[in-house]
Amino acid sequence: MAKENNDNVKSFFRWLDVIRAISGDKILSAPDIAKILGTSLRNAYYVVKALSAYGFFVNHNRLGYNLDATSPFFKDINDSVGLNVDQAFYLYRMLIGKDVDNPMAAGIRLKLKRFYHFDVLGGNKKNYGPYTNYMLLQSAMKDHKCVVLHNYASSNSLTVRDRLVEPFMFLGEDTDVRAYEVESGRNKTFKISRISIVEILDKEWENTNKHRNAFTDMFMYSGEVRHHVVLRLDVSSCNFMQEEYPHSLRMIRPDDDTHWLFETDVATYDAIARFILGLYDHIDVLEDKGLKKFLRDKIKRYGSGSI
Repeated sequence: MAKENNDNVKSFFRWLDVIRAISGDKILSAPDIAKILGTSLRNAYYVVKALSAYGFFVNHNRLGYNLDATSPFFKDINDSVGLNVDQAFYLYRMLIGKDVDNPMAAGIRLKLKRFYHFDVLGGNKKNYGPYTNYMLLQSAMKDHKCVVLHNYASSNSLTVRDRLVEPFMFLGEDTDVRAYEVESGRNKTFKISRISIVEILDKEWENTNKHRNAFTDMFMYSGEVRHHVVLRLDVSSCNFMQEEYPHSLRMIRPDDDTHWLFETDVATYDAIARFILGLYDHIDVLEDKGLKKFLRDKIKRYGSGSI
């Protein structure tokens, strides 16, 4: 019995080692995961599948496997050891107007503002629209209540109108909210900064079984479907990619002395297409077919003068 318990403990720690090894910017192949586990390649695939079933968002490309930082497990850990919104707001309010010439204080204020969506409209808590809306959405999620997003300004439909939704998760750096829109019967991602006022209704969720999670890509777009794209970059486009998106570094690997391969999953083609079209002569699109068609349609529209 003692030996069995000892083996279980060792197995548990090896699973933790795997989680640590493929978290954040780290990517490992299945054979490397098998080495950490001290087991067969088949068991490595089983462990990856089990992590996905448990709730980790597992990214997979030619290099191997990676656990997405937006996985609920990591978010729960972060919430338990990091600052909650009230604590962050208190620190932010304490820093307003103090140590104006201190670069460290300024840097902390900027980070708090960006991460917790604090508008600089003074020290009064009621002026913080995005903060207030975030807290209302958080409360609605906890109680499984429907909300109205008043005067939501949509870049997709180019409309400003109210939306009746069932909010169920935050995305990105908690700058977006994932919600089921009752009118359209679809799950959508809404920018908290584009909501005028959140109104919590005395109406409970009725479509929980239709709620679908989404992932946020490196361009901060969210969606349910992952499109796997591969680009071949020259020196110019590779430099631009890293300068505009510093976090893309882990997605780039050398192809030859003057070219690099960029590989990632995207939720939508819009952002990656803008980057490609801006540097069209410096990029080869290797994958996927959907992206190639999206680009052809865009170029066709440009040529027809319909925009």
